[in-house]
Amino acid sequence: MTRPLGCLTGAGLLAGLLTALTIGASAAFGGNALFSPGELNAVAGEAPVGGIDSHADRSQECGQCHAPIWGDQRMGDRCLACHQRVADELAVVSGFHYGYASAGNCRDCHTEHQGPQAALTLQEIVNYPHDRTRFMLLAHPPTGAGGAFRCMDCHPARLGEFSTDSCEGCHKQLDPAYTVQHLIDFGPGCLECHDGVDRYGVHFDHQNLVFPLEGVHLELRCSACHAGARDVPALQAAPARCFECHASDDIHSGRLGQVCESCHTPQTWEGATLDHRLTAFPLLGSHATADCLGCHVERQWSGIPRDCTGCHSQQDPHAGQFVRDCDACHSPTQWSDLHFDHQQSTYPLVGAHRKASCSGCHENGRYVGTPTACIACHAAEDEHDGRFGQDCSACHEPTTWDDVTFDHNLSRFPLTGAHRSTACLGCHKGGSFAGTPTACSACHAEPGIHRGVFGLQCGSCHSTSAWLPASWNGSHSFPMNHGGAGGQCSTCHPSSYGQYTCYGCHKHDPGDTEKKHREEGIGNLSACADCHAGGRGEGGDGGDDD
Repeated sequence: MTRPLGCLTGAGLLAGLLTALTIGASAAFGGNALFSPGELNAVAGEAPVGGIDSHADRSQECGQCHAPIWGDQRMGDRCLACHQRVADELAVVSGFHYGYASAGNCRDCHTEHQGPQAALTLQEIVNYPHDRTRFMLLAHPPTGAGGAFRCMDCHPARLGEFSTDSCEGCHKQLDPAYTVQHLIDFGPGCLECHDGVDRYGVHFDHQNLVFPLEGVHLELRCSACHAGARDVPALQAAPARCFECHASDDIHSGRLGQVCESCHTPQTWEGATLDHRLTAFPLLGSHATADCLGCHVERQWSGIPRDCTGCHSQQDPHAGQFVRDCDACHSPTQWSDLHFDHQQSTYPLVGAHRKASCSGCHENGRYVGTPTACIACHAAEDEHDGRFGQDCSACHEPTTWDDVTFDHNLSRFPLTGAHRSTACLGCHKGGSFAGTPTACSACHAEPGIHRGVFGLQCGSCHSTSAWLPASWNGSHSFPMNHGGAGGQCSTCHPSSYGQYTCYGCHKHDPGDTEKKHREEGIGNLSACADCHAGGRGEGGDGGDDD
């Protein structure tokens, strides 16, 4: 019979079990000190933590950091128990560790047992939320071992600290000249403008801003417009108006205002392209081809008068007669282009006046105060020699002198009867129209038949239609219906109305008549009416004595 090996005997198995239990108990109760991979860090911290300067001070007290496996604590809980500052950051949600660290992930960033001088923090912390520091790592991406950037590249002392010296040192190696000038222009406060997104880096495009760069602006250094800027608000506050940067370059001395781009472009100050149509004085006619300095004397661009006389007072042939500006009559093309409308003036032109030359009425260029009375211009043509006064228009039309519109019925001597067909000169002898007498006798001398008996009031008996028949309208001392007369004046007044005779009807024998009347004591045989007032016989009994 083969005997079992010694380790497989009952005694051997029992011995092995007891050894394993001893080792396990020793590891459990000794805080895993039995399995220590190496020495602890011996570098003293900035200040003692829990009364010790370094982890090496507790190299024999593994249980201070390694909790027993049967307990409810983790090693991270032991870390936070000592590192109270980190515990406080996690509790108040602030500081370097909040939002990332916890009792369960201390070993993701920190390590031990690497020797007395080894670092306690890993070189690479790839998953750290760096964006919450307000500096993105988009342009500085950390990678694993051998990557372009390590945490310690920018945080050489400790991860919770940062100095722009790191930026300067690195960027001077990349581009020394640019970095030195950049520090001169904008100072060393890198984080005041740069946030890791690299928005102001090599990919920055000014054309996407509200002030895209054009012309000469493209050639300028940033500091030319952003002089003294030390942070983003200062960069964004750079003036965008030309005048704010170029006031010292303004050869107009502010006379044209401050909107330089109205005339100039970013390409160059020369070759200004002012569109005068957009100003308060658009250029028309001859003004469009006039030399700028002809109006803008000594380069005075603002405050230029816009009324014609402001520039053309020396060219005014009217010597300032007109109150209104030149453009009331003249066009800007040339002085001879007139658009004056006489019809809108106080003296509209009609008839022959429309064809008259301006100088015909406005002698010697006199336009203001020109008389409007006809006689003022036509005195030499007045064939009436002023006898009708000075208002020619009372009779004449402005078409021609022959167009007469005088209405005698509106005068103090309206024409009636035969007067209507009488020639003017028949009454107005020698062309004398003023002061013409209106009495009939002035034109119609008494024919001698009346011999002044009826006075000068011809109209008492005669009408303007004809001299005869006449109709006596005055008083008659003898009955007008005397028998036999028949109403004819000549029956009783055969030779003169100043004399009368009864013998035309009463044909007495002169001898008998005289004798009879003598006997009666009547000596005047020519005044029959003295005795026969009623036209009757003796004693007024009537009758015709043959």
